[in-house]
Amino acid sequence: MLCSSCSAVVKPIVAVDIDGTLGDYHGSFMYFAERYIGRRPSRQRSYDNLYRFSDWVCESFSIDLQTYRAIKLAYRQGANKRFMPIFMGAQALCWSIRDAGAELWITTTRPYLSLDNVVPDTVAWLDRHEIVYDGMLFDDDKYQKLLAQVDPGRVVAIFDDTYELCQAAESAFPGRSWMVMNAWNQGIRTNKTCDIDSAADIARNATLTWKGMND
Repeated sequence: MLCSSCSAVVKPIVAVDIDGTLGDYHGSFMYFAERYIGRRPSRQRSYDNLYRFSDWVCESFSIDLQTYRAIKLAYRQGANKRFMPIFMGAQALCWSIRDAGAELWITTTRPYLSLDNVVPDTVAWLDRHEIVYDGMLFDDDKYQKLLAQVDPGRVVAIFDDTYELCQAAESAFPGRSWMVMNAWNQGIRTNKTCDIDSAADIARNATLTWKGMND
């Protein structure tokens, strides 16, 4: 498909979250929080629909939201995002999206407290794992921002690990969002879930379908 005004090739878009979808943010954060506080949490694994991750952490460590935010700030100030473990299959997912002929857009939420190092730490993490992307969005309302920036008909799949953000993605792009399950969100119940390996198949099939209809 070519742009009618500039003749540039127009590709479909697959949007992928980072924290909890491509990388084990929750495990990395909990490891850091244990050492920051000096004790282990009362729970080690998944949270459910009743909790935001922040609420789950507060209850697990018996801390208040202010302390959670202090830990989160220290985590980001220490450039820990650069060292976040990558999930097995995350690279393959990203590579397969571009190999299928789609643009890969990285979508992530803006920090509670904006820090100058957050963007370069994120870029460094992607570079270290050889993830090439075509666009990146940092915003609390990232899917509304994506909707405002691109033709919504080009967005063929969205992958996120957070229930509320999957709902936001579904509102902006009906029928095109999937929740990627990990060790931490297993207790959440939603209609459309996948693992990271099947996300690659979903993205590839959605891309090929779009190209078949638009080429």
